[in-house]
Amino acid sequence: MTDTIENASDDRAIPTPALLLGAAGLIPFLLPALALHFDLSAISPWDRMIRGGLAAYAALIASFLGGVRWGVALRAGPEAGRTALFVVSVLPSLVAWIALALPRPHDLSLLIALFLGLAVMDVRLAARGDVPRWFGTLRLALSTGAVGALILAFAAPGA
Repeated sequence: MTDTIENASDDRAIPTPALLLGAAGLIPFLLPALALHFDLSAISPWDRMIRGGLAAYAALIASFLGGVRWGVALRAGPEAGRTALFVVSVLPSLVAWIALALPRPHDLSLLIALFLGLAVMDVRLAARGDVPRWFGTLRLALSTGAVGALILAFAAPGA
């Protein structure tokens, strides 16, 4: 059984586990965003918790994506800009932390900008050959889902 969508020798083929786990990782973005968008506070008094949970999850995922850069830096030689990769790898966590301290709606605005920036960096990592090409494709799709959910929450009533 193959664990990729396409031919395993092609670095454009997204491994099935990465695709499925990535898609599952969008659920905690989408469910709270939809609940906020459709103003389900009438049936649940937890809208503040739902929104806070969405922002916290986005911050956690941003930190995870920073860790990807740390891993790329571990494999890079000093001539490949390793120091810059290490520095860039901690920025998503710091920016996400700042976002969590900001008042509404600025927290989600900063998280949206962060995910857009991470998407660009992920595509660049793949284009430079620092990661497999499938990673750029997957990250672009997942970032689109995450940013879309954050925008939906941002535009929700009372956001």
